[in-house]
Formats: sequence, C-alpha cells, structure tokens
Amino acid sequence: MSSMPTSPVAAPAPPGPGTAEHARRLPLALRRPRWVLWISVLFLVLTGVLAGGASAAMKNGGFDDPASDSSQATQLLAAKFPASQANLVLLVQSHAGVDAPQATATGKRLLATLTSTPGVHVVDSYFATGDPGLRSRDGHSALTTVNVSGDEDAVARTTTKLHDELARASGPVAVRFGGIAQVTNDLTDQTNNDLATSEGIALPLTLILLFFVFRGVVAALLPLFIGVLSISGSLAVLYGLGQATSVSVFAVNLTTALGLGLAVDYSLLIVSRYREERAGGLEARPALAATLRTAGRTVVFSGAIVAAVLSTLVVFKQYFLSSFAYAGVAVVAITVLCALLPLPAALLLVGDRIDSRAVRRKRAAGTAAEAKAPQDRLWGRIAGGVMRRPLVAGLLVAGLLVVVAAPLTGAQFGVPDERALPKGTESRVVADLARTQFSGDDENALSLVGQDWPDGSPTDLAAYAQRLSALPHVTSVTSAAGRFQQGRPVGGPVPGLTAGAATVLQVADDVVPYSPAGEQLVTSVRAVPVPGGHRVYVGGLAAQYVDVTASIGARLPLAIGLATLLTLVLLSLATGSVLLPLKAVLFNALGLGAVLGAMIWIFQDGHLAGLLDVTPAPIAVTMPVLLLCIAYALSMDYEMFVLSRIKERYTKSGDPIGAVREGLGGSGPIITAAAAILAVSFFSTAISGVSLAKLFGIGTGLAVILDAVLVRGVLVPAFLKIFGAAAWWAPAPMKRLTGRISGAVGEH
Repeated sequence: MSSMPTSPVAAPAPPGPGTAEHARRLPLALRRPRWVLWISVLFLVLTGVLAGGASAAMKNGGFDDPASDSSQATQLLAAKFPASQANLVLLVQSHAGVDAPQATATGKRLLATLTSTPGVHVVDSYFATGDPGLRSRDGHSALTTVNVSGDEDAVARTTTKLHDELARASGPVAVRFGGIAQVTNDLTDQTNNDLATSEGIALPLTLILLFFVFRGVVAALLPLFIGVLSISGSLAVLYGLGQATSVSVFAVNLTTALGLGLAVDYSLLIVSRYREERAGGLEARPALAATLRTAGRTVVFSGAIVAAVLSTLVVFKQYFLSSFAYAGVAVVAITVLCALLPLPAALLLVGDRIDSRAVRRKRAAGTAAEAKAPQDRLWGRIAGGVMRRPLVAGLLVAGLLVVVAAPLTGAQFGVPDERALPKGTESRVVADLARTQFSGDDENALSLVGQDWPDGSPTDLAAYAQRLSALPHVTSVTSAAGRFQQGRPVGGPVPGLTAGAATVLQVADDVVPYSPAGEQLVTSVRAVPVPGGHRVYVGGLAAQYVDVTASIGARLPLAIGLATLLTLVLLSLATGSVLLPLKAVLFNALGLGAVLGAMIWIFQDGHLAGLLDVTPAPIAVTMPVLLLCIAYALSMDYEMFVLSRIKERYTKSGDPIGAVREGLGGSGPIITAAAAILAVSFFSTAISGVSLAKLFGIGTGLAVILDAVLVRGVLVPAFLKIFGAAAWWAPAPMKRLTGRISGAVGEH
C-alpha cells in the first residue's frame, strides 16, 4: 500500500507497478470523491425543488377498495342520488332551544349557505322538515345532514370551506361540524399538529444521541446529510408518482421517518467499520475500500431485503397502503446509494477531521470498549452467557414473547372513526351527541342502490323493503315503494328515490357503523334475497367497514407469502445458508406477534388507556398491516447487520461458536445504538392525540427494542449455539452461487 497517499486530500503518489490498475478497480466514490459530492449537492437542489410540491400532489383517504360493493354503491349514489347519502353533519345548539327564533334563524342561514355551495346537497334538516328524529331529546340541539360530493380531497376542501364560514364554538347559538368528512379533516389536522410537536421532541434527542453514538459533531452530521439526500430524493419520486397515480399524503411521514432511520443505520455501520479499519493500521483510502467490501455489502443486501418487504404492500387495493410501497422502495434505494457514494466520498475528504470536536477519548486506541476484543465487549459477553445455556435462554425468551402475543386470540379489526380522536375534538363531540340524544341519524344509515329496476319495479321493491325492515337493528326502510318498519308499511312512496332504472333504499338502524354489530347488520342485509334477479349494491359506513376489512384480509396472505419468500431468497444469497433464513422469519414472526398482542392489550382491551389517553376500540385494520411490514423490514435490517459480521468471522476462523461472540460483540453496539435512535423517534408519537399514531409509534418503537435486545441478543446466539456449523450448511450449488453474488456485490 506504499503507493497510496498518506492523506485523503493529498495528491496521489506517482503510480507504481499495478497501481493504476488497482486505482481503476476502486469504487467511484474513492476515485472521484469531489465529483460525487458535487453531484450529490446538485441532486439535493434539483430534488428539493420537486420535493416542496410533494404534499400538494398527494391525496387524503385511500382506505377503500375501489372494486368493493360499498365503493360501487358510493359511486352510483354520487352519480344518480347525490342528496341521498350524508357524509357531513351540522349540529346546531341553543340554550334557549332549537325552536327559539335565534336558533331557527341560524338554521335557515345554514340551509341558504349549503344550498348555494357547489357540490353540496342537503340530505335532511330539522330546520327544513321539522323531523323529530333530527331534534335532540332535550330540545337544545338539531341536526342538518349533508352530502359533499367529490373524491376525498374535494370533500376535505369543501368541508374546510364550510367550516370556516359556518362553525361557531360559542355564543347563544353554537354550530359544530361532525360526520365522516369532518372526522377525516380532524384526523388530518390533529396528525399534522402532533407530527410537528413530536418532531420538536424527537429531533433534539436524536441529535444528542447522534453526537454521543458517532462520538463527535462532524461524524454526527454525516447521517443527517445522508438522511436529507434520501428524504429529498424520495419526496421528488413521490411528487412524480402523484402526477400519474393516487398517492396517500401519509406516505410523507414514512419517507421522513424511514429515510432518517436508515440513514442513521447505514451511516453507523459504514463509519464504525471505517474507524475499525483505520484502527487496524490502514490509511483512509484502503480503509474505505475494505469498508465497502464488507459493510457496503451488508448495506446492499439489507437495503434489498427492506425494499423487497415494503414492496409487498403494493398487493393491497387501498392506495393508502400501496403508497407506502412506493415511498418505501424509493427511500431505501436512494439511502443505499447515498451510503455507498456520497458517504464514503465525504469520509475520504474529511479524513481525520471526522474525529474533530469529538467526545474526548483516547484517539490512538479508540474507546475502552473498542480496545477490547469483540468477544470481550458487552454484547460478546451476553452472547457467551446465552450460549452456556442456549436451550434455557431461548425457551424463556420465546415463552415470554408467546405470552405477550396471547391477546391476538381476541383481536378485533375495523375502520378508524371519531374514537381515534381526543375526547374534546369537535367531530367526536357531535358523534357522541348524535348517538345519545337523537333517534335518527342519516349518516349512519345503509344506502342500497339498485341499478336495473325499470320504473322502480314497485311490487318487487315493496316486498324487498318490507323484508329488510324486519331485520334486527333496522329501525326503518325508506324507498320509492313506501316506508316500512318491523316488516309493515307505515308510509306511502317517497319521491326522489328513483332515477331511470336506478333506485335507492335508505335502511336506518341503531348500531354503531364501525363495530361488530355494524358488520352483522351488513351481513344480514346482504343475505336478504333480492326479488326479480335485480342487482343491489350496499353502501354506507357499516358496509365500508365490512368491505375494507374483507379486502385487506383477502390480500394479507399474499403479502405475507411474498414477504416471506423474498426474505428467504435474499437472506439465503446473503448468508449462504438454508437454516438461517428460516430462523430469521420464525424469530421475527415471534417478535412481531408479541408486539401486535401488546397493542391489542393496550388499544383494544383498554389497559393503559387512561395513561395514554385513548378510547378502547377495535384496531384500525390498516395499522397492523403497516406496523408489521415496517417493523419486519427493520428487523431484517438488523438481521443482516448481525449475520454478516458473524459470517465474516466464521469464514476467517472456522469456529461457529467463537464467531457468534465476536460477531455479536462487534455488531451489537451498532444495533443497540441504531435501535435507540429509531425508538426515540417512534416513541415520540406517544404524545399524539390520535390513537392511530400512538399505536403505530409505540408499536414500531417496541418492535425495534424487542428485536435488538431479545431476538438479536438472545434468540440468535441460542440458535447458533444449538445448531453450530450446521446452521451455515447449504448445498454446494447454492454455496457457489452465493459466493459469486457476494463477490459481485463486494466489488460494487
């Protein structure tokens, strides 16, 4: 190595024999570091311009399956009966009573504003019809139900405009907004406000942790640089996708969290290995070359596994979930490229200044911990202790995880409603009053749309409506053939419920839509035979709840199967083993089952509900899917960190047991530090007022900690001790394939 420069910024020495050829084989970041950094800065500027418009190019919502029965009903209602299905509720309250002159005048002004607003249709109003079902039992409140047409974004904009014009929180007559449209707006606003607050808490703590973990200001700034590049590039990708397809605005949250998290993980791995190579006597350039052959290979395989797992979300029909596949793959790919190009380029140019303004330590020998052999460090000693009684330690931890996962047997899943919001939130107050004070609420009714009923087919329609009205929890059925209660006609035909060959039936009920009772009602309604072979679509909140859970449940096995298959293939190529990938999937499933069980115990069953200020409710069906996918991907990230270091030691020594102590002793501090930084970021969402955000943040943070401590610290060394060299067995053709792939990846 005498031909290498003694300083990373000095001019290279004249090439000796073979030096030019050797230089050509160096990675681009080490041959042209300044070019790489200038291109990175240009990349940041260009993507930053597009990233600024990313949120505006994305959409709210995306929870429904467009092909589902309830979605078809919603589309037909919007096209043919825009005033038949309410999604917005206005509550007028007056201490003097809603029949007092001031309250009546307010109600009339509301109606005038609503009817003159494009895309808004009044479904029913106490101030227009005097319907006693729209007047509260105490006489102090009255309802006006409204349909706001358009997609989720249009509904959100119109609802916000109406709220700004009409809502009054106090005064002689108060006007409050509720219904699913306002619930969605409140969830979005609360989430955005909470995100700013949690980032205000997490960012300073993250910076402090980065300083101590990377042991200096300069080193701590490197992962932030990589994170900014990754986030900016990923948001630019999402902006482009938003022009071509539907992308959820919540994908921005994943992009920022995952981009910074992976930047920290990969930077910590690269910087730690680089320092290790320098401590071994190598100059900067050869130390970085060795780092990229080892830690760089780990980053490539880790990124491939994380991206592969996140890409499985694309199988779901809800663009809320598929958006996270786009965001996840983009952020992983860009972070891997940044870790392999600008990061080593920056390390080469910074040189020994990486330790400037560092926490004071012995510079020559590094920290006291680093001066020890890997097997004598904390995690090496823990691995040694576990391997003295591997079966006992493994069974104890596995048993603990199974116990924590036990609440899974009573899991209930649904769709988020106002219960996800803090108790004083406007739309939640309206929903609570509508349930307790009113006998009728059009927003909760089921809307049944028939497409091929010529002239309303009154005989068939009357028979059908009569059978529907006899179902449990159905309070009335209103149709073009009459109004029915408890299987008997109670009123004549209602006009406005037919449009050509289409007709609509309103099925009023007394159940909470997003609940098991709502699910049972929809099942009962859909089981009623439709006379004459007519086609009927069942819509409404309860039908949406049934269809969303069914759609995700139907696609979940495919997503799990793909994630498992991709994990097995990629880990097999990375490790050259048959058993280790199977072990990884099994142990990760065990850990994630425990996390989901804990979330059900807290958020569904209500334990710690008072401490966390949440209302117990069925778990929103999209959240476990998202939580488990992200947590599984991150766990595979740490799996690669551990196994790559153990494999490296095993390849050199041939000692499967000593390699575990050395490998875990070397990688354990990296995993612990990365997990701590990620957990701080995720746990900061516990301050959120939205229970969905609390569940995702606490669940993901818990998954990261459990994986780093129990799975990597106990189960992995226990498994490797029990199986010994057999854990690394693979057929000869597979060994040759993995060897060629590893060599190609190591060359970059």
